[in-house]
This record gives sequence, C-alpha cells and structure tokens, in this order.
Amino acid sequence: MLRSAFLAKTGGALVAITAPGGVPGTFLTQYTIGINVPLSGPLAGYGNEILKGARACVDETNRFTPSPNRFWGIRTFDDQNSTSVGMSNVFVAASDPSVIGMIGNLTADVTLACLPQYANASFAIVVPTISDDAITSRGFHNVYRLPTKNSSEGQLFARTVLGKRSSMNVVALVARGTYGTEIAQGFVSQAKSDKHNVKTVTVETNADPHNTAVVVMNHQPGYVFLAGKPAELGDAAKALHAQGYRGAFGACDAFFSNDIVGPFGDVMNGALIATPAPPLERVPSDVTLLQDFHSQVGEITAFSAFGYAAAQLLIQASLRSNATSRFMLLQQLQQGGSYNLLVGQYQFNFSGDAMLPNIYFYELSAKGLAYKESAVPNGFVV
Repeated sequence: MLRSAFLAKTGGALVAITAPGGVPGTFLTQYTIGINVPLSGPLAGYGNEILKGARACVDETNRFTPSPNRFWGIRTFDDQNSTSVGMSNVFVAASDPSVIGMIGNLTADVTLACLPQYANASFAIVVPTISDDAITSRGFHNVYRLPTKNSSEGQLFARTVLGKRSSMNVVALVARGTYGTEIAQGFVSQAKSDKHNVKTVTVETNADPHNTAVVVMNHQPGYVFLAGKPAELGDAAKALHAQGYRGAFGACDAFFSNDIVGPFGDVMNGALIATPAPPLERVPSDVTLLQDFHSQVGEITAFSAFGYAAAQLLIQASLRSNATSRFMLLQQLQQGGSYNLLVGQYQFNFSGDAMLPNIYFYELSAKGLAYKESAVPNGFVV
C-alpha cells in the first residue's frame, strides 16, 4: 500500500486531536510558497506543470513530515508571461507576510525584470526551468537556479563526449540570436581547450537546410553538435544525412523530447542528447517520493519534477534554520549547505548556480531515448 493510501485512512484523525479536557490544540502557523508563473495563455501548460510539482511537494511534506508548529501552503500568481504582471505579482506577494519564498518565473525576460523586486522584498527566488546565463550574472544574491546554465551545459557536453574521442574536426551548429548561442560558446571553448579542431557554423533561423549542410560538410566534420531547437536545426541534420554525412551527432537539451524520435531517430541514430533532468527512476532516494508524486500528478514531466524540487529547497532551508520569515529563509540559503532534492544534490555558489553542475545523456535511436550516463558521475543516479 502506498503511504498516501495509508495516510488517507489515518490523516483525518490528526485534525480532530484536542488537548486534555477538550481544549483545542495549538493552531499551526501557515508558511506559504508563492508560485509566479503563467497559469493562463499560451504557456499555461508549462506553468501549471511547475505548480503541480510544487503542490505535490507541499502535500507530501504536510502529510508525511509534519511540523509541530507549522504547515505549508501554496499561493499562486499568474504572471501571464508578462513582465509588468510578473513584477506586480511580486509586490502583491510581499504584502502577504505568510509568503516566505518564491518559485518562478517561466521565461528569462520576465524573470530578469522581476529580479530587483524579489531582492527588494528579501525573497529567495528559486528558478526551476531557465538555463540562460543572465539569470545568475546580474549580481543578485537571492537567486537559486536548479537547471544547469547554458554555458556550463556546453562545456560539460564537450568535456564528456569529445573527451572520449581522439582529436577530430568538430562543428557546432547554431541559429543566430536564438536559444543555443551560450551552449555553443561553452561547447566550443571546452573543445578547443581539449585540442579538437572545432568550428562554429552560425546560420539564420530561416536558412536553407541544404546550403547549411554544404557549409558544414566543407569542414569535413567527424562530429556535429546541434546547439539549438529542432525547429531551427533539425532540417539541417536531415540534409547532412542526405548529403552523406555519417559521423556522430550530439544535441543540447532542446532536443530532449520523445517528439524527436520519429523525425530524427534514423537520421541521428546514436546521437547523445543532453538534459539537466536526471533519470528519476534510477535514483534510489526518490523511489518512495516518486510513488506518491506519480499518484498525484500522473505523468511526471521535467517541469513538474523541477517544480517539486524548487518547493523542496525552500521547505528544507526553512526547517533547517526554523526560519519564520522570508528574510530568515534567505539568510539560511545564503549561508550555504547541501540540499538533497528530487532532481539532485545541490550546493549553491555565491551567484546562485549549483557548485557542481551536471547534465545527463540519452542515446537516440529509432526505438526511443535510452539513458547512458551523467557528465559528473555520482552516487545520486545508479
């Protein structure tokens, strides 16, 4: 029987407990986590996945590791993926003394606009999904980012994958001015330091894939790294295959989706795809949590998993120091320490990134994506 099923039968008695003589017991104090993400509009699906994860964590904490003097709640703020609305939401959250930490936002531009407001209100802000380097490079020391930043992803990819290969011609393919630029820069920098002959091929987002493939083939590559989205670079990969390229492919986390298996499983057979999300089914410490988590949300996505971990971080930091205010919670996080979360073991540097960033590799074939290894081996994943 799941713990959730067991507690469903016994938990009702908890709220009926009174002190001797029929005097009601002490009221618990609510500590609230604010969620500032789009809950309506085109990106609502992603925001609601983050919310599902955070709610599941709060529910898990209240039921299975209750505190004698507090319980946890969620307050939602629909930022509509708008900078003005997101900033306004921070002011509203700051007027609620029970809100002691925040999770958000979904996109980089909204988050960057809100960072000064979070800092002014002494909110610790946990960023669950954004990998843009800028999030932790603006000098705010109240930001805690869970996914590995872009430049580190590129470096880790090159060090892990190319480190196992002899010197060769390598091409990093990236679309101009879009997601992937920082990943490509990190990849190229690391590849060069490892003595590979690496070139960056930058194309326009509407470039003809045949022409792009010709340019890449002129470099006689033995490895092609796709630093961008399938919609921008996928056709170029198909064109490369059509022009006779049979070397290896690699791709950044934008390609990590089951949706790429059909279009690219044969063309990029054997390609390694990176993602900051660990294979949760291979994490021994997550077994019990996953059972309850899955029973509440159904399919666990990367967004819901990182939403869960974001709430975990705030709850663990609060309980560790018995923090009763947003300032005390932020102070605890700024003091450092290690946190065991659903998606990894974290210590944060002064900027708010993981001190030991990591990514995980999946091999692509026509049958699907199969987990291979992590960039930094550890005891978290088996």
